[in-house]
Amino acid sequence: MSSRALRKITKSFSIDTEPVWSPDGSKIVFTSDRGGKPQLYMTSSQGGGEEQRITFSGDYNARASFSPDGQNIAMVHGNGGDYRIAVLDVNSKAINVLTSGPSDESPSFAPNGSMILYASKKGRTGFLSAVTLDGKMQQRMVFNSGEVREPAWSP
Repeated sequence: MSSRALRKITKSFSIDTEPVWSPDGSKIVFTSDRGGKPQLYMTSSQGGGEEQRITFSGDYNARASFSPDGQNIAMVHGNGGDYRIAVLDVNSKAINVLTSGPSDESPSFAPNGSMILYASKKGRTGFLSAVTLDGKMQQRMVFNSGEVREPAWSP
């Protein structure tokens, strides 16, 4: 966006939240309930373009995080009350569920794109966890008390 003027990007009367920019700045992915349940949508960052739904499996898809190359989107993928970290391939729209939940949230891609940091909870114990992009390696750090929320990588 070349000006400092505010511009409306979406046209729906639904609740549109959690916008994130693609790494090249051309697209915005956001969460919307316009289909009845939270799903991810993509639109042009310039506004005026079509808002395309990009998630179709599961009854909850939210909290998008782009990979540094813009080819993948990490997200919270919910189905039947379990919330897991999944990755959406931007081109094929295929979803790969990486974690086993049941309460995984707030994915954040590593600057090199090889891992995803996320928050998890089991009972009253919060965990800071990381998983590789293919889901084959996971690391979890246990905290004795308190919650883990919104983890992020240092640039």
